[in-house]
Amino acid sequence: MATDLRLAYADIDHELFDVDQIPTTTRDVRSVGEMLFDVDYLARQLLIDVDGDDAGTLLRSWPTMVAAAEELWASLPDRRPGIDERDRPMTSLAAQAATIEASLTGRKAWPGQGPTNPRLDQMTQTLINAAALVRRYGAEIPHKQSDSHRDLEAARTRIMHGLYLTAHAVSVALHDNGRDRVNDARESGRRVHLAQHHSPYAVAPTGAWLDRMSACENTARSYLSDRFAQSLAGEAIRPVEDPSRLSQALANWDIQAHRALVRQLEPANIVLITRTQGLIAGGSMVLVDAAATACILEPSDRLVPAIADAGRSWSNLASRWSDLAPSGARIQEPLARAAAEVRAAYRQITHDTTTLASPAMIAGHPGLPQAVTATLRAVEAGSALAVVVAERADNPNLIGPARALSRRAHNDIESGLATPPTEGDVIWVSPADILAKRLVPLPPPVAETLRATSDDTIDATCSASAAATLHQRHDMPACTDAVPGSRRMAVPQTRRPPIPAPAAARR
Repeated sequence: MATDLRLAYADIDHELFDVDQIPTTTRDVRSVGEMLFDVDYLARQLLIDVDGDDAGTLLRSWPTMVAAAEELWASLPDRRPGIDERDRPMTSLAAQAATIEASLTGRKAWPGQGPTNPRLDQMTQTLINAAALVRRYGAEIPHKQSDSHRDLEAARTRIMHGLYLTAHAVSVALHDNGRDRVNDARESGRRVHLAQHHSPYAVAPTGAWLDRMSACENTARSYLSDRFAQSLAGEAIRPVEDPSRLSQALANWDIQAHRALVRQLEPANIVLITRTQGLIAGGSMVLVDAAATACILEPSDRLVPAIADAGRSWSNLASRWSDLAPSGARIQEPLARAAAEVRAAYRQITHDTTTLASPAMIAGHPGLPQAVTATLRAVEAGSALAVVVAERADNPNLIGPARALSRRAHNDIESGLATPPTEGDVIWVSPADILAKRLVPLPPPVAETLRATSDDTIDATCSASAAATLHQRHDMPACTDAVPGSRRMAVPQTRRPPIPAPAAARR
């Protein structure tokens, strides 16, 4: 049986069936610049997702992240002797974070002792890894050259911008936590003393912490003012050394995603999987557009819309699974590392410094043919992954944070996405569970819409998979308006023998 199955796949897929050929490296192959960009990306994602339940974990993680950023900052070459004015904001920020850490040590009142935030921990580890690289290879950087000097300035800006976004995310979480406290007090008939600064939700015990995080945020902003865009314009782009980088990253991602799904059900892992699949869809649209410009891929009115629809479906599904992920939920490290490499591999091809490159510029990329092949195969494989994720949505034992599920249930009913109850207005989650921040079973409207969104994702990814399969070509006609510098060549495609029909059909 195993031999027959292997015949249905190309040679490049054989290692998926051979456990001895599965990549097992744990080494992070990203450059320092790619790591810093990823910290920026993760901080933006955090700012989108943050809520009041994250406030305690974020506050406990913040000082450690600032310490890692300070270590990286200090390891960068081109430091001036004596007191460098460029270092003052980082020194001040580190001192502010140190006082916060000292205040948290041994504290019994909120937020007290407890878990840290996994996403800030991931950013912290990325900064630590970047510092280790700089310490090892920093002496080789010709920092007196103008290009290197501008790149180092861009690195400092990236570090500070990541801290600025993260500080703002902590402030938003503290604000939301105060709002939840005010709403809970009003619903229970208790009086609450409203603050007169920042917002009416800066209440005890969050108000004092909000003051201190606002000071950190202002310190970071003072460094970035009138500097951000100008500094990042000098950021150096890592040269392409391995044209197969994207294909390797996507192959490893597919393996790690399936491994995560067959293990213990963790909504946080599924959130990362669905979001990364949405990112793959977005990157695929950019590469397909560039491939059509370079005459590598035949233009199509079907392919890009199908991939775009799949990307929207993955994003919608990620939003729903994020409601099930409790604050402080950990993501499997191999999965997180594989997702980070996918992001870096796409950005190396699709971006020019800080902005998305034009199709004409991407068309001249030396690794574009291999990248198009890899990204279309990833789109093809997305339908199988969508089916597995949908199976996880059918689990009757799914649970999630009470407050998030209560909001989602009421929103789904009001928007008409879920079947309204026949008995009228229903309290789907008890106020006691919300106040105690318990994990509760999915309310019927949430379970219904999660399954429906999963089915929509299967339909969209199957359509995208079919379109991607049809638009890979062995031969391409000559292009009369090729972009200068682009390569007129077909997408490399390994010929796959037809899948053998089932035995019953052959009879």
